[in-house]
Amino acid sequence: MVINKELSFKFMKYSFVGCISTLIYFISVFVLVEWFIYDPLYASALSFIFMTLISYLLNRKFTFGSTLSTKTLLRFLVVSLIGFIINFIIMYLIVKVFDLHYYLGELVTTLIIPVINFILNNYWTFRIKNEGGSITSVDTGASTQNGT
Repeated sequence: MVINKELSFKFMKYSFVGCISTLIYFISVFVLVEWFIYDPLYASALSFIFMTLISYLLNRKFTFGSTLSTKTLLRFLVVSLIGFIINFIIMYLIVKVFDLHYYLGELVTTLIIPVINFILNNYWTFRIKNEGGSITSVDTGASTQNGT
């Protein structure tokens, strides 16, 4: 499988947005817990939702060059949910089944989930269907016939 420069650059932008989103998440948790005295569990949940919306907006514009739409937002949320479920399964297996340290689980999820999410977002969430039925990824110009 050959990875082109445009796709690599897009993945770097996606990773950069991921770092920004993660920073926003941790700052949000801190502010909600320390300044507004929220329960950490609720602060984490609210911050995750906020981070996901910011991530969508930044990736939509900066990474994929897409327009704002309900369709892409819903697809992005589905991809985020898939990533969340995979994260839970990996962490459960590593910590509960294999009885290994949770740091290993965090390392594995950090290496796997962003790649899966990028692939799903690139080829499903932010794809463009051209006239004639071909599908083009927003920035790469790669297309396939008949929507496959």
